Amino acid sequence: MLPDSMKQTWKNPSVRKTIGRLVLFIVFSTGWGCATPNDPLGADIREALGVTKNSAEETKDSIERNYDPRVILKRAEALYQGGEYIEAVGEYQHFLELHPLHEWADYAQLKLGMSYFQQFTAIDRDPMPVQKARESFQKLLTTYPNTKYAEEANKRLASCRERLAQYQFYVGHFYYKQEAYPAAVHRFEEILASYPNDPVAADSLYYLALSYERQGRAELAVNRLQNLIEKHPDSPYQSKARQTLVRLNSKPKL
Repeated sequence: MLPDSMKQTWKNPSVRKTIGRLVLFIVFSTGWGCATPNDPLGADIREALGVTKNSAEETKDSIERNYDPRVILKRAEALYQGGEYIEAVGEYQHFLELHPLHEWADYAQLKLGMSYFQQFTAIDRDPMPVQKARESFQKLLTTYPNTKYAEEANKRLASCRERLAQYQFYVGHFYYKQEAYPAAVHRFEEILASYPNDPVAADSLYYLALSYERQGRAELAVNRLQNLIEKHPDSPYQSKARQTLVRLNSKPKL
């Protein structure tokens, strides 16, 4: 969890507006949300296992939960469907440790990543669950290259990238509002290096330019504004970027 000072910054309307736009983009473009009993992903497996809302409780004291792949996965699925994502992680990991070659192992690896991702509930929280989710989806593609879940894993990897970029922008914007410009520059430059094609890159370019300007580094500010104008024509910062660029170019050179 982030410090209280950063939470106060999150209450700033301008910050909320910018981050809110990013959150909406991610939620609606990826279709990620809380699990529901009608989720079609893995419905056939849950039916084969006989998963119900009571399955986790019914298998709680079962000896078979220690070794039987069907019982372990049944518990994992029931916990996930019930929103018990931390507990689900433990069960999916247990399944994969004991049965890495099982016919449903690739599915368990996918759901392990999803269980991690679902633990990231707010922008001001530790992004570690998303990082673990990304590692899990990458492992799925590496360990099970012929998996039928490859397309799903790639979609969710993209979502992880966007969420991590969003978090980095939140932190960078916090530093900018606190006038900690060197720290802000570091965050925004990191976003551009790691996520150059993500939607948050345009936002980062704009605030990076402003951070450079505040540091008295006008040449770098002009460069970043020009990049924003050229590479992101649909950015909502286009107008402000052009105005700032005109202002900086009109200043007498020292």
